[in-house]
Amino acid sequence: MENNILKQLRQCFTKIIPEKDDRTSISPLEFVINLVFSYLGDTQSTSLENIRRQIKNQVKRNMSRSAFWERLSRNRLKQFLKSSITELLKQLGTTVIGGDLAKKLGISGILLVDSSSFSLWDGAKDDFPGVSTTAGIKWHTCIDILTGKLHWFELTPSSTHDRKCFPDLATLRSKLVIMDLGYWDFKLLWNLKEVGAFFLSRLKSNTVVYITQIIQGKISQKYLGTSLLSVPIQRKRSDVIEVMIEKVCTVGTLNCRAIGFWNPSDKCY
Repeated sequence: MENNILKQLRQCFTKIIPEKDDRTSISPLEFVINLVFSYLGDTQSTSLENIRRQIKNQVKRNMSRSAFWERLSRNRLKQFLKSSITELLKQLGTTVIGGDLAKKLGISGILLVDSSSFSLWDGAKDDFPGVSTTAGIKWHTCIDILTGKLHWFELTPSSTHDRKCFPDLATLRSKLVIMDLGYWDFKLLWNLKEVGAFFLSRLKSNTVVYITQIIQGKISQKYLGTSLLSVPIQRKRSDVIEVMIEKVCTVGTLNCRAIGFWNPSDKCY
């Protein structure tokens, strides 16, 4: 499985990036692949100089600082990376995730909802007021990660809160929606369940939800009915803890599953 994934990843790159270029000893394909994986693998330091050294060591050929910086500054590199990411998103559903995953989960698609902000010139501040800048625009988007297709998008002033801009709930029926804490709202989560959608999100650190069932993990039954985040778990009980939780909202009672994965660095779930 791992070899197949690596093979597919390489095919994504070779489909976009030339394998040979007589003008340089390090081909565009070699440079981009090593640049990406040197950055991803450099967990201690992400300095560009360290990445340059790693590329040199990997390809066994010299690359001066000036040549490295020149290649980084080219629009050609930006285009290679943008096109490669687009192709990887297309391949993600069938290769990395698996084409039959949706069927196994009993859903019709997996959607990722997120937003990005971009600054505008100050003259646009009346129509597009910014947050950290005078003027800005925010792109809200929803992508089907199994197909790479755009499910929905909307443009707003960058001052618009994520929660105020969301896809039409009727279009999310039978789909799994993945979102970050910017969209965290119990009414939204309850409405998603009401229309027959599913959601996956981190749990807010100040959330008060109550344990109704312990599915796995060494948690005492005495904590049934207790607020989940108040349970004193100060050491590793198991790799995963899984419970059913309940929240009484203004619109109704929300019941869902909460899963905690042990973080060996922070020593917590």
